[in-house]
Amino acid sequence: MKTKNNLKFNYFTIILFLIIFITKSSSQEIPDQKIIYPHSVFWSKTEVNELFGDYTYGAGLDFVYRRKNEFNQGSMFDAPLRESIRPWFHYQFSPYARFSISPLGYMNTNEYVGKPEDRDRPSYYEYRTTFQFFHHTKQLNGRIMHTWRYRHELRWQHHQDEEDARFLTRFRFRYRVRVGINKEDFYENGIFYAAVSNEFGLNLGKSVVMNTFNQNRLYVGLGYRFLNSARVEFRYVDRFRTRGSTGFEFDHGRGIMLGLYVDQISLLGIGSDKVPQVRFSD
Repeated sequence: MKTKNNLKFNYFTIILFLIIFITKSSSQEIPDQKIIYPHSVFWSKTEVNELFGDYTYGAGLDFVYRRKNEFNQGSMFDAPLRESIRPWFHYQFSPYARFSISPLGYMNTNEYVGKPEDRDRPSYYEYRTTFQFFHHTKQLNGRIMHTWRYRHELRWQHHQDEEDARFLTRFRFRYRVRVGINKEDFYENGIFYAAVSNEFGLNLGKSVVMNTFNQNRLYVGLGYRFLNSARVEFRYVDRFRTRGSTGFEFDHGRGIMLGLYVDQISLLGIGSDKVPQVRFSD
């Protein structure tokens, strides 16, 4: 009975997610002269975490590195796109729910180059405060894991040609499903798993006029767990993003992503009999 209820809840959430995304995307009144600039991209992410004591509190750090091509020509590694670093502090509500805050992250961004004028767009840096909540449910003895993640971001962007920082806010919602391939438990050492996720972002605030829709990210990938608490993931990424505040220009980046994750540093390489049955990771 519990499994049936979980299935109904998961299907309802997916349907709600699709309705919200379609509604928000179609409500932008994008003119007929919509312009889309394609790009080839490479993304990478490294993330480490540690939970303390009874696994209620924790801390972590993530580093993001991205490259791109220009005018959609050449290799996805040709030009810089972004570097960022963020500290995280965690509070675990339950084995399947966590609240996290990144008090101050730093991002340095080089804009996409889709037309000649883009070469004149200088890089900019950003400070970001992020509030995050996510929760899991499991099915089929844990072989299938659903995750819902909600983020609210406060962003201060510093552009070279502007004296004052731009203040922006954004809401992001992501749904992800992971499926164990050779084992049932996602936290079991040696598991291969497949993952699919979709995330959309909405710009918030009174300064938002044409571009409430910020972006949509689709990931499809494979992962492998080793040394008990480390994972490596290979993904295909498809990102559709609104460009500036024009309301009719968009960047469409497609490429690959590599991720290295340490769910808990203190559990690296220890014997399987000493690893807690339930661990917590995004």
